[in-house]
Amino acid sequence: MTNDERRTVLKNFVTAACLLVPVFLLACRATPTPPPAAHFRIGSADSTQYIAREAANGYRRAHPNTTFDFFTSNSTTALRQLGFQQFDFAFVERNPRADELERAHASALELGRDGVFIIVHPSNPLQNLARDDLKKILTGEFSQWSQLGIAPPNGKDEIQVLMREEGSGMRTVIQDQVMQGARITPTALLMPTNLDMLDYVAEHPNALGYVAANIWDENSRTRAVGIDNAAATRANIRAGVYPLLQTVFLIVPQTPDENVTAFVDFLASSDGRTILYQRLNEIPPK
Repeated sequence: MTNDERRTVLKNFVTAACLLVPVFLLACRATPTPPPAAHFRIGSADSTQYIAREAANGYRRAHPNTTFDFFTSNSTTALRQLGFQQFDFAFVERNPRADELERAHASALELGRDGVFIIVHPSNPLQNLARDDLKKILTGEFSQWSQLGIAPPNGKDEIQVLMREEGSGMRTVIQDQVMQGARITPTALLMPTNLDMLDYVAEHPNALGYVAANIWDENSRTRAVGIDNAAATRANIRAGVYPLLQTVFLIVPQTPDENVTAFVDFLASSDGRTILYQRLNEIPPK
């Protein structure tokens, strides 16, 4: 082999070695380990399902390696199932009783204030109801719209009352703040969800129902009625002058793990509060 040939072989070897060094270094470099995945099982009352999902989406934007399963029922069921460790935490729309929290080994954190809006069909001329008149409707003492001094909507004078099931936080608000021990009319139709309530009222001019204010959210297919001369608005909920109010709570284990603690901290942050107050109102300081 001539000297020129030896120089050519050596040059090619050096070039190949230089090309292989970066590959070798990349192969030897440790593969980045992604942060451990967090998975949450979230229980929610029907009235808080949008709040729960929007809060979860906000948390996932800050923690992309997080997944969620959602289970929607009502406040009573969510509290009971939390006690059986079927959820990591739950959103409910009524003040949990001390015995419920004790059985669930849980604590309640206030998230914000919401309201229960009484809704009618847009063709219904009713603008305001005194709570006493609302009670008469719900008990069946008033069974016709003309008894309220208004023209029957679309000529349908019979009032069709709609109610939620036992265990619903909104039904608790109605029972506590309107019924005060009186019995619901036996002709009331039970609606399983807020959306079913909205759909029924939108399709039946003679119906009267109720939904969570955060679910109603300016629904154009129904109209929210004022109560005791207080209009059904977020401003009146915020001011505390609208009478049918409820508080949304996050129910967490008394000894939460680090993932649940991180979620609670997120909701307490400015980003978390911004998400909550898209649907809720801040609770005034006590």
